[in-house]
Amino acid sequence: MYQKGDLLWIPAGTLLQRPRIIGKDNLFSNYHQTNQPTIALFLEHEDHEKCQIVLDGQNWSVETRMVCHSIQEERYVG
Repeated sequence: MYQKGDLLWIPAGTLLQRPRIIGKDNLFSNYHQTNQPTIALFLEHEDHEKCQIVLDGQNWSVETRMVCHSIQEERYVG
């Protein structure tokens, strides 16, 4: 469905997660909840439920059902 480099629309209130950095992160610093709708870059699918994105220069894991293409796809009927 998504390919590396696709721009994705991330709605406000979406929970993002990244791997914890031992010694640097506190209990919740590896989580981020978006305050407003934003655009992110798709990297790869982790599994059928989650994908990797780049947002503000950091890699995050997000539930795939929470994101969509930022530009409406055009469908051509042949």
